[in-house]
Amino acid sequence: MIYGVLLSLEAVEDVLRITLASGAKSDIMSASTEMQDALRSDPSAAGEHLSEGLYFIDREPLRGFYTIDTNEMLVEIVNVKQV
Repeated sequence: MIYGVLLSLEAVEDVLRITLASGAKSDIMSASTEMQDALRSDPSAAGEHLSEGLYFIDREPLRGFYTIDTNEMLVEIVNVKQV
């Protein structure tokens, strides 16, 4: 089963801010793409559960925090930090 992956507005802003501040812009964009690709097939196995339905996934140099809606087959990346 394939999940749709959405980035919240905050997550988009996070990625843009990190990209602009980084000396390795292509690494940031690659990590973001890898993160989204990994979440499409099995999001609960791709990351680690934190609590109350919030998960995280690491793709150096980023950590994405996300939720899973199994009924709608959607993953929402709600926040992104630089690791």
